[in-house]
Amino acid sequence: MKNWTRVGILLIVGLALLGPHPFLLMRDFHQQAMIGAVPLYWRDQFEVEWVHSVERTPWRETYTVDWLRGMELTETTFRAFGAGVPSEVSDATVTVQDGWIKITALHQRRDSVLYLITRDDYLLRVRHQQWKLSDVLPLGTSLELSVKWFPWWYRYLYKLETRKGVTGR
Repeated sequence: MKNWTRVGILLIVGLALLGPHPFLLMRDFHQQAMIGAVPLYWRDQFEVEWVHSVERTPWRETYTVDWLRGMELTETTFRAFGAGVPSEVSDATVTVQDGWIKITALHQRRDSVLYLITRDDYLLRVRHQQWKLSDVLPLGTSLELSVKWFPWWYRYLYKLETRKGVTGR
């Protein structure tokens, strides 16, 4: 009986270490080229922040890794109502704090999202890491973000790198 318990424990540990893990994939949408992959954890969050092109105020979108479903937009934070503000927030919570409007509990499932990186103010945050996206890809890139599951070693194949001559943050 003890041997079967050990085998079971080793099998579970092996699957946890070698099994699929979520990654934030970054692709050039138009060229369909991989830019990089950032390792995530189940229920991890990542944020994209930029200055809105019309309102000229900061904007932040927060996504959560959803088990086997990819990702969902869970929160958006901005300074002023205007172009692009979610209009369908019936189940969400809207609060205002220190001049920031925050819409939470959105639960909007997304297979992928696209951002046209036209200026150098776009930031990507994952846990304690932050990238200025203009350091990672050329301006004018249509950046596609999605969450997919791959083996743990995938992080070494597509590690997110800054462009040559550009320092990372």
